[in-house]
Amino acid sequence: MNFKQHQKIFSIFFAIIFIAWGLFTLYSTNNINSEDLALNFIIIIVGITYPLVIFKTHLSKIFLLVEGILFFCVGILYLQFYPKLLFCSIGVLLVITSIFIHYRRKTKFK
Repeated sequence: MNFKQHQKIFSIFFAIIFIAWGLFTLYSTNNINSEDLALNFIIIIVGITYPLVIFKTHLSKIFLLVEGILFFCVGILYLQFYPKLLFCSIGVLLVITSIFIHYRRKTKFK
């Protein structure tokens, strides 16, 4: 197997581990609060998008943009003040990075 094949297999295992981790922590706790719900949702989303980026590399900008929007929305809706600032800043950073990458490829500026 070459490096690309190993990376695809690793991404599938990564997705299974992260999705299982997110679902297990949701079902294993008795008192689920909004922070648990938000963090488990983010873990599941990261577990889903990593293999998608590996298998569909031409859609990586779109996945980055959607993940940034999800980070921002989860931060705004579910978290307290300091984690909200962290998640919102990560979300805005991902959206800006996605737009910058799209603009850079569109103008062929390197």
